[in-house]
Amino acid sequence: MEDKLDALIMAARAEAPPAAYHTIEQRVWNDVERVRTARRSAPMIFAGRAAAVAGALVLGIAGGGMTAVAVAREAQEVSAFSIKTELAPSTLLDHHG
Repeated sequence: MEDKLDALIMAARAEAPPAAYHTIEQRVWNDVERVRTARRSAPMIFAGRAAAVAGALVLGIAGGGMTAVAVAREAQEVSAFSIKTELAPSTLLDHHG
């Protein structure tokens, strides 16, 4: 068994290393630099996302508030037994032709 293992080790030593082995260090440093660049830009991306969320929240509150004020100013139907109810099926179908 040792003879076979020794023969395999000698055969592996005789082979030329793949070309990719010569560029491992440079590829590692390129990956490190890419990660560092991504980490430097992360706070700016977070700030942009936070600003977008804050803007959407402000627009939602403003739009909802204006709609709520407009609905509150309309005359509300309070009688369950009125002759013309806005949400009755006959009234709804009557408007659509």
